[in-house]
Amino acid sequence: MKIALFYRVWFDTGEKFLAAAKKKGVDLVPIQYNDLVLRQKGANFDIFYQERPLSEFDLFFFRAVGEATEWANLLLLYAQKKKIAVVDDYLAAFGPKRRLKSISGVFLAKNGISYPRTSFAANKEVLLAEAEKFKYPFVLKISKGGRRGAGTLLIKDKEVLARAIKGRIEKTGFLLQEYIPNDGDYRLMVIGYQVLGGFKRQKKEERLVLSRSLGPSEALKTIPQAVKEEAEKACQALKVEIASVDMVIDKRNGKPVIIEVNEAPQFDVFEKRTGIDVAEKIVDYLIKKAKK
Repeated sequence: MKIALFYRVWFDTGEKFLAAAKKKGVDLVPIQYNDLVLRQKGANFDIFYQERPLSEFDLFFFRAVGEATEWANLLLLYAQKKKIAVVDDYLAAFGPKRRLKSISGVFLAKNGISYPRTSFAANKEVLLAEAEKFKYPFVLKISKGGRRGAGTLLIKDKEVLARAIKGRIEKTGFLLQEYIPNDGDYRLMVIGYQVLGGFKRQKKEERLVLSRSLGPSEALKTIPQAVKEEAEKACQALKVEIASVDMVIDKRNGKPVIIEVNEAPQFDVFEKRTGIDVAEKIVDYLIKKAKK
């Protein structure tokens, strides 16, 4: 079996994927988008990597898309033409633009998934006007990017808001979100629309970068059923087969709320907390889907 792993920049856990695939006897080939070439003649086109057609592969695994939306769209057309399986499902269904947080939020709300009250603004004046409609503190997210929590900010007042958006507003849009009072957040790993496991992180200190946890995190021997079900429903709504899901329990009503569904998740911390070999579980899932 041959699986293509598409990426923009080589990532932290990439070597774990290669080791897991080797252990399973699978030829997992990491391919950077910039190393591809498309050749078209008349109505026919083919895509090559190192002068070999991608039709040799049984499955395309898009680890990350980012700015490579042109190549991603071409590869999706190619996969459809050659009947090659694709992970994640949302790429084939909606295209790579669905990864933007503003669009993800709309899909979650449309499907009845719990999600904080949200506004999206890409203009400074609009953003400031929308901020007046929110109660402080509120959460400000960069709509595009924000790796490892750096794009999730807790806004306590107007002065913090002014500092937070300076130099950023012209580069990306922002999501303003209601802050959900909680006693800590859940991080769940989902593979094939099923929760693999999870841990709970201690309540965060109210500081600017909100997504960085303080203190110990605790692996969950038993995941609350409502939390598990909401995470799986969110992934199904977004058609994300492999994801980490951040959630909280709203202290006001005891209900789980989706904070974010992360495609192409990092999982080093998850593995340390739970002892689960995530890379191996993902490769197992890729093999299963390729065989279908």
